[in-house]
Amino acid sequence: MEDRELIEIAKKAREFSCPSISNFKVGAAILTKEGKVFMGCNIEDPSGIGVTNICAERCAVIKAISEGYKDFEKMAIVGGKEDCQEECLPCGACRQYLNSYCPRIKIISLNNGNIKTYDLKELLPYAFNEEFSN
Repeated sequence: MEDRELIEIAKKAREFSCPSISNFKVGAAILTKEGKVFMGCNIEDPSGIGVTNICAERCAVIKAISEGYKDFEKMAIVGGKEDCQEECLPCGACRQYLNSYCPRIKIISLNNGNIKTYDLKELLPYAFNEEFSN
């Protein structure tokens, strides 16, 4: 699957976002090695308690894992204004979460309409993992 196509699926996921606290909509689409795509969006709890909120990235990973998929190729993330042109990258908690379940994943985002691709290791160079290595 082309990166641009995965970005468009992430934009669709963003439409389902429930940003009751941040008012910042985020959508994610994760591609499995088998070619299946799972969408995720940020879902915030109006109570304001941080542990009840879920980011789009974790939502997509949880959906995939709960359906038996554990090998991932790449994830597209979009957020911000309606046109989704500004870069939106995973928060620190999501970076560590992604490292736990898909440490070799590529992260795809838009920056002024241009596709940018990162290795997760670039975004989290000293990640906590079993080997304590980067």
